[in-house]
Amino acid sequence: MRHFNRRAVLGHATVAGAALGLGTLGRATAQEATPPTGPITGTEIAPGVVAEVFASAPSDRAPGQTVYVARFTFQPGAEIFAHSHPGTTVDGVVSGSFGWTLEAGTARVVRGATSGTSTAEDLTVPGTEVILEVGDAISYEDDAVHTARGASAVPTIVHSSQVLTAGEPRMMSDDMDMGTPTA
Repeated sequence: MRHFNRRAVLGHATVAGAALGLGTLGRATAQEATPPTGPITGTEIAPGVVAEVFASAPSDRAPGQTVYVARFTFQPGAEIFAHSHPGTTVDGVVSGSFGWTLEAGTARVVRGATSGTSTAEDLTVPGTEVILEVGDAISYEDDAVHTARGASAVPTIVHSSQVLTAGEPRMMSDDMDMGTPTA
């Protein structure tokens, strides 16, 4: 008889649900969206860290949200400053080792997310670093301020699915002054 760890099942369901949900969100909207007119280009967002956005579409099921699919490439030892994202993010490691450090908020790590025998761990203590390997994933909401780095001798590639507040920057530096709203 096979026993399941409740935390592992819930964590796996979170990542799997997000991945499956991205395939069904806003079908009509995605079909009506204007296709890109050129090749996908990368943007260096920090020295040695390149972001490539493959697709984005407004979500009919989550009004006011935009769904993104992206790839991040971290050169060995390259790291990005403390930041957050205005919504939900699920990152999966495709190659290399990915160092991810929680500065504030919470996150959930799913080890072996693609293996069918995953384990989950909640991160709640600021300063906690996890090293994610191929097949591992991490999910978090807009309260998670974090840093990330390439933690292997080869480039680290991370695929990311995000459901973010439309019109907001996709990434906000931890020291970014958002100002005080005016009436």
